[in-house]
Amino acid sequence: MKINLTENENKIFNILRNVSNYIKEKGKEKPTLRIAGGWVRDKLLGLESNDIDVAVDNMMGYDFALIVREYMLNNNLEVSHMARVAANPEKNKNMETATGKVLGQSIDFVNLRSDKPTITDNSEPNGYSVQYGTPEVDASRRDITINALFYNIQTQEVEDFTKMGIQDLKDKIIRTPLSPYETFNDDPLRTLRVIRFASHFDYTIESTTLKAIKDKEIQEMLSTRTSRSRIGEELNKMLNGNDPLKACEYLYDLNLYKIVFARPPENTVVTIRSALSKAQVKEIQDQIQKKGKSKKEMNTLSTEQNNQKAKEPSQLSSDTNTLISPTEEKIIHLTQTVESVLSTKDTKSDIDITISLKAVRALNKILNNEMYTSFIPKDYCPLNKKYVRFLYLACLLIPYKKITFLEKRREAVKTAPATVYIIRDALTFSREDIDTISKLHALIPDSQNVIKESYESKDKDREFYGHHLLNAAASPIKEKWPLSLIVSFIDEICNVEIENEKEIQAIHKKYSYFFDNIKKYNLEDIHHFQPILNGKVACKLLNLKAGPIVGDILKAVISWQLRNPNGTKEECETWLKEDMKEKFDKSPQVKKIKSF
Repeated sequence: MKINLTENENKIFNILRNVSNYIKEKGKEKPTLRIAGGWVRDKLLGLESNDIDVAVDNMMGYDFALIVREYMLNNNLEVSHMARVAANPEKNKNMETATGKVLGQSIDFVNLRSDKPTITDNSEPNGYSVQYGTPEVDASRRDITINALFYNIQTQEVEDFTKMGIQDLKDKIIRTPLSPYETFNDDPLRTLRVIRFASHFDYTIESTTLKAIKDKEIQEMLSTRTSRSRIGEELNKMLNGNDPLKACEYLYDLNLYKIVFARPPENTVVTIRSALSKAQVKEIQDQIQKKGKSKKEMNTLSTEQNNQKAKEPSQLSSDTNTLISPTEEKIIHLTQTVESVLSTKDTKSDIDITISLKAVRALNKILNNEMYTSFIPKDYCPLNKKYVRFLYLACLLIPYKKITFLEKRREAVKTAPATVYIIRDALTFSREDIDTISKLHALIPDSQNVIKESYESKDKDREFYGHHLLNAAASPIKEKWPLSLIVSFIDEICNVEIENEKEIQAIHKKYSYFFDNIKKYNLEDIHHFQPILNGKVACKLLNLKAGPIVGDILKAVISWQLRNPNGTKEECETWLKEDMKEKFDKSPQVKKIKSF
């Protein structure tokens, strides 16, 4: 089969052929170079690809990359620094690679895979043994057949050493080159890669491959032998792929949801927000701290007391039979205390992951029929890929929206949303992901209450809508605030039968009415809102010292602004001095500036 190259690809491959000849001229064995994996697949499908991996048959990829750089510098050609990326056998990264740019194109260089695993070996310069393979063995050790195709740079031909890759590409089949159990045992992450490619290309996963993905031993290896960052990277590619819904359905159907979205350790998931308020948790923490000894007292405990403590079951770790720290003891104590409060079925920390499937299906539906366009600003329509990814992630984590966990922050024990743990630790996603998803979930109850109140009363003013939107558009959401309406809407409809159009339309009507009023009051750009007076100026006008009262003053100023969208700074200052001075003078939080 023929592959059509771009002009730049032609130039790059000519250079690589010349480098191969250059090595021979230096008296060394001439390497055979092949482009491996995704680039070949995409080219055969008529797609453009920037994912160029060069497989070298007789040396390490990094060694070859250095010769490429040497040749190009000698010939005044554009080339970047070549970086070496070490193998990490313990985390199932079994291949050392090199990466750099040739004529502006990013390229990875790697040696052919061997049928012998990479193993740690401190006697070797790189810290692990190096095994060279053949193209036949390399192809058999890859994740799926359609990714095991080669393009031979010297012969300029496609090579299918598995004898299945090209046919599977035609038949739209995802299968492993070897027995799926063997392929997944080499690298359990391949279970997620199978899902990603099947959903992205809308291909069918072959039956024995599906069965192997469900195997408990394979899933245990995925959970324990694979770095969380690699799992997060695969999920990220699924969410950015052609069909995130199909990928999510596979995760659910193949029992991988709880592995990918690994919750905090069970003994730290303690409560549901709606069942226990932050104030109640703080009260429990305060009680624990009062009962405990101070850090100074802890340091002066006698050896006899410590020995006695070690004998007490509550002071021992159940699995190691060793002393635990006072902070860890607080976590256990607080966990037990809070869990004793949550005695009813509705408030236990068990989650129903089917909710996430319902949510992503509801999201997919409103994205396809564009139902969301009637209750968010038109400037956001259609939603960009980044926002769609946020929405899928928020929907996938909806089962955890009310779950919190305890974590140690220095000496303090604090509660945090479980989504923080999952996004930060289980997926290793960005700070923006953590902040955005946590805030979107936190806004759900308030959004639903405000939208319901707006629809039922029909008499709410600009101030009512403005205060809610200012909360929704506060940092870290800011300009992403319309996503909160979509997530809130999905949370309402995801438990409605998807065929029940009448009920879905009734819910949709509330959101449309709410947004009609946002437009009516010109609040679509609420994320650009700034108080007309700052706290320092407002306190000076009222002859008050800055302090806790500033928050109340600014809230009053914002309310005035919302009621008077065309009001000036001078008008606001006059109103504050004439109408509000007496009110704030009587506040118990007020400290007046002394006059001399």
